[in-house]
Amino acid sequence: MIVTLIRLLILYVLIVGCMRLMGRRQIGELQPSELVITMLLSEIASIPLENTDIPLLNAVTAIVTLTALEVLLSVLNLKSDKARRLLQGNPLPVIWDGKPIQTTLKKLRLTIEDLLEALREKDVFCITDVQCAILESNGRLTVQLKPNLQPVTPQLMHIQALPKGIPCPIIYDGKIQPDHFRYCGMSDEKLQAILSQSGVRAEDIFLLTVDTEGHVHYIPKEDNHA
Repeated sequence: MIVTLIRLLILYVLIVGCMRLMGRRQIGELQPSELVITMLLSEIASIPLENTDIPLLNAVTAIVTLTALEVLLSVLNLKSDKARRLLQGNPLPVIWDGKPIQTTLKKLRLTIEDLLEALREKDVFCITDVQCAILESNGRLTVQLKPNLQPVTPQLMHIQALPKGIPCPIIYDGKIQPDHFRYCGMSDEKLQAILSQSGVRAEDIFLLTVDTEGHVHYIPKEDNHA
């Protein structure tokens, strides 16, 4: 039992480190090669946990090799358009000016029911409302509505939009986040001035944000003894 727990801990730390090296994509955003390697990593990691007679080094070697391969492929994708098209494919338009491109749907083996379902997930219920829809290389559908159906923006109304500050989380659950200071021009001195003016301590704050326009908003911790 102790051997299994030690192996589990080693493999957990190793795979988390490898996934960090591979990037921060969500599962739905993985490219085919990334998805295959992710599945292989999980399978390889389970083998030495199920059978403790198998040397752990075998799994470690395989995991490190697959991670190195994924990093190498990602670098190759950045350097070569041909390699990127071969490994990831190209985004393809599937709807143009309200009409499905039937030859592309056949090439992708995508039924009209699949296409309509993907549109409904984008809150589009009528295919004729679509100016252009593109199936991205990661399998997601990008939809652009026709101009008369697109949401109204200040640019379309010829209105000068007022600047809106971007909030930066400065305190999480009583802990100061100095890594976020640079995004909103914060410093230790400015933060202490804000806390002093508000009459609160950092450890009593659940969330404090400061936007790029200097606006401060904070939520105090709830009293667990109340």
